[in-house]
Amino acid sequence: MTKPVLNLTGDPRDRGRAHGEIMSKEISQNLERYLKRFQILGFEKDALMAESTRWAEALRPKDPIFWDEIDGVVEGSGRSLEEITLLNVRYEMLVNMMKSDAQAQFQPTAMDACTSFAVLPERSKNGDTMIGQNWDWVKDINTVVSRVQRDDGPDFIHIGEVGTIGGLQGVNENGIGVVINALLTPEDGKYEYEKPYRMRVRDILNARNMQEAILGVCGTNRSVSMNFLIAHEDGIAIDIETSPDKEAFIYPDDGLLTHSNHFCELDVESEVVKLWPNTMYRHVRLERLLRQSQELDSETIKSAMADHFAYPHSICAHYDEDEAETLRLQSNHSIMISLKQRTLHITDTHPCESAYEEYPLAA
Repeated sequence: MTKPVLNLTGDPRDRGRAHGEIMSKEISQNLERYLKRFQILGFEKDALMAESTRWAEALRPKDPIFWDEIDGVVEGSGRSLEEITLLNVRYEMLVNMMKSDAQAQFQPTAMDACTSFAVLPERSKNGDTMIGQNWDWVKDINTVVSRVQRDDGPDFIHIGEVGTIGGLQGVNENGIGVVINALLTPEDGKYEYEKPYRMRVRDILNARNMQEAILGVCGTNRSVSMNFLIAHEDGIAIDIETSPDKEAFIYPDDGLLTHSNHFCELDVESEVVKLWPNTMYRHVRLERLLRQSQELDSETIKSAMADHFAYPHSICAHYDEDEAETLRLQSNHSIMISLKQRTLHITDTHPCESAYEEYPLAA
């Protein structure tokens, strides 16, 4: 089974409308599943829709083109603006609402946990620059690959949750790629209604060069913490750990860089360790596996991403049925991005069970 692919062209509203029309069933499924998850955590729909409205009103002036595309998804899917906004800012909404004065009544919950890597040309067998990760999150969330050809910015290809337009991981025609990892700190929620990470991923994919890509992350304060691993085909990779108003930069060592879900350089408290202590060994384990080969190829990387050390809390993560439901995570897909080839290689599920399929930017 392969991921669905959207080939999107035209202006932003046209692209969003096509997304909404083609994926309307899957959008409704994602919305239903997220509303159920929020309800389990103690948040009712009316409160969510009211908060979603506030996000939409605050964010639209920050990037009208992005929100034109959101409007297109609304039109095409037949869902409300509040519902589509919820899908696009669900991460920030969840973190911020959990940080509210009433947070004591809510259950602790996992967020998107991932293990990421960058391999530079001096360590890759074919001289490519490669980045990737396992995307660890709750199961049954629909995702889609979007191949975008446009006049209002660089063409790009990314994978994202259906109903969202910013993307999770991707690469643009200028050879700039990005993957992300969740981070948590007590400072999250300090600044309300700043650009969510999906808008920042889009800013990176809008970039003509690395300066613009970094500015997409660091140009403003943030509502929540997040890790962005950004790389360029010419062999430059930078990992940016961010809290709401601080950043730290991590560079490859001998052509390799790995990251999971805790702060390695930024001097702030990391709350993720309280929820997923496995973050403390996943990136170290991945680095060790990658360093065993002097010339890394796709098969070596894929084998490392399927590693089961400390199963089920491993690089290739599986549900732990002994954990609370709100803390369970699994590797929904694994992705490897070839920046020179502008190609995504993605599994349909756990990398231990699924082959990688190729999705090139050039259709």
